[in-house]
Amino acid sequence: MKRIIILFILALCCLNMSNLMAQKKKAFAGTVKYAIKYEGDIDPQDLAKAPTEISYLVAGNNTKVTRDLGGAFRHDITIGDSGKTIILFDIPGQKMAVVVTKEESEEGQKAYKYDIVDGNETKEVCGFVCKRYDVTITNIEEENETKLIVYTSDAIGLDEKINFDIPGLKGFPLYRTIEGKTVKTTYEAVEVRKKKVSPAEFMIPEGYQVMTVEEFQQLLESAGGQGEE
Repeated sequence: MKRIIILFILALCCLNMSNLMAQKKKAFAGTVKYAIKYEGDIDPQDLAKAPTEISYLVAGNNTKVTRDLGGAFRHDITIGDSGKTIILFDIPGQKMAVVVTKEESEEGQKAYKYDIVDGNETKEVCGFVCKRYDVTITNIEEENETKLIVYTSDAIGLDEKINFDIPGLKGFPLYRTIEGKTVKTTYEAVEVRKKKVSPAEFMIPEGYQVMTVEEFQQLLESAGGQGEE
């Protein structure tokens, strides 16, 4: 009887230790800055205009990336736990927020097939040991493929919910190459900085016109029609 009680106590201790270890592993919050390089047959003028760096704001399973469109800005926000995407357009004289639901994202992904293979290699990027995955994205309708080599870290991003563009990929990509028809593009993290991130960064700010994907498409069609007249 005493032995059963001792084993029961040991089991409880192990369970408590596991819970404590899980609690200690906090979600990453901070920024990840990438350098972008291009190789292959690319027009010099296009190369001069192509971005050479990009930064992501990360907090747990949420990400935000801002793109300078030349006088306007686009902010892409992904909410990992809900699967929702928010696209903010900050245009002079107009601010729009397009909300893409998880169901709409999954519907769009049906046109593609994602094959993810463990590459059985590791690579150190910005001090993080990253695991290699070989990814093939097939456009089912057009019957063409895009191949990627991706190295991810499980220290950034809680799980695969953070990877909206490659569903099912585990860990957060710190290095990836994308093989196009004539150009290979490489994104490599050059700085990973921890910092506090406000939850407000992943919300729709005041002053934005909120719309669905369908409403946004109708707006674009309307604007295109006006331009033809």
